[in-house]
Amino acid sequence: MSRQNLEAVVNCASKRDWELGLSSWRRYNRLVGLISLKNHYGLAIGAAVFAALSPNSDYLGNLRDTNRLLLAARRGLNLDDFKVSAYGPNKEKAWRIAHGEDPLDLIVANKTRNFFLNVMDPDDPVPVTVDGHVFCAWQNKRLPLDSAELKALVKRYEEVASHIRAIAFDRKVLPNVIQGVIWHSWKRINGVRTTTQMCFWAEDAQMAQLEFEPDW
Repeated sequence: MSRQNLEAVVNCASKRDWELGLSSWRRYNRLVGLISLKNHYGLAIGAAVFAALSPNSDYLGNLRDTNRLLLAARRGLNLDDFKVSAYGPNKEKAWRIAHGEDPLDLIVANKTRNFFLNVMDPDDPVPVTVDGHVFCAWQNKRLPLDSAELKALVKRYEEVASHIRAIAFDRKVLPNVIQGVIWHSWKRINGVRTTTQMCFWAEDAQMAQLEFEPDW
């Protein structure tokens, strides 16, 4: 388990892996910004709701849930008046954020907190979103994402994040770019099923059943 393992994955990255690493967080920011604007909320609230609902949620479902919750909050509905695919405690947390509580008081898990910060500000050089695929790349060992061995690595979150920041510094790019490159490259190398998350823009909005003015 080392920085060298992460370096090896970056060195194996394809042109497409780099393209996605360079663009992914800005595209998240743009799409979540559109969902927020549509429902008359600021980006910080939309990004925080998106992050709070994200644990174990699929990408398109997460977009739909974010839109659904913000719409319900805007219409003055109650928490039990609508359904999302996210876990109940995460739904409640997102609901409290939509009603004015400070996201940083509620989003405390390392991965979810950094995910929120990366979506909110893709230019911030500090946050690094380390998920199961990145942990696997760090130890150069593919594991089920719900395995006890992988969950134990959460205690070493900041160690992995610091390695990603060091690689980013050497390559003169943002840490979230290196994280994105590692994420896409590791999944491609290991044949992990890819999703429509590769599309992002109009295709993603349509598949998530979101309606925006066509300003793509």
